[in-house]
Amino acid sequence: MHTRRVATFLLGIWIGCSLFMSAVAIENNRSPNLVLNGPIEPAGKIVQALGADQARLLLSHLAAEQTRLYFSLWEDVEIPLAVVLAAFLFLATQRRILPLVLCGLMLALVLFQHFAISPELAYRGRATDFPPGSAAFGAQARVWALNQVYAGLETTKLVVGGVLASYLFFFRTRRHPRKEADLVAHADRSHAGG
Repeated sequence: MHTRRVATFLLGIWIGCSLFMSAVAIENNRSPNLVLNGPIEPAGKIVQALGADQARLLLSHLAAEQTRLYFSLWEDVEIPLAVVLAAFLFLATQRRILPLVLCGLMLALVLFQHFAISPELAYRGRATDFPPGSAAFGAQARVWALNQVYAGLETTKLVVGGVLASYLFFFRTRRHPRKEADLVAHADRSHAGG
């Protein structure tokens, strides 16, 4: 089995799924407006019964809860994925330090997101989904700041992943046949002389 190929494949899955999760978060934020701007008839009746403002609050809360759940589940997958990737990198790169450090940095970013940012973001986010929290500027500013930190960590993780992918694609650790032949010849001479 080619451990470098497996490591590259795992890294590709990690980067691709991270980008996909970002797209899901963006679409989740748009979904309340999509439902309210063109509801089907049964949904339109519910919106009329609730009132547009109340329906918007409820749909926005649902979208935020889905986003929080999806990111939490994705972080739960990223942690073992990083460990498996690190194992394959250890085997694939002849124990070179740079790919292991980059993978370790990505894992550290995920752990910080999962244990420090996500729980705080979920708690603060739920508090600001409905009034009076949604009207409090300080609470909204805190949630916005946490979202920016989370997005910054995601971006950093993707950049580090891109550097690691570049390393795996362009800096291959190939052995040159001439050097191997020189090593064999040198070993044969030292054995014959001894």
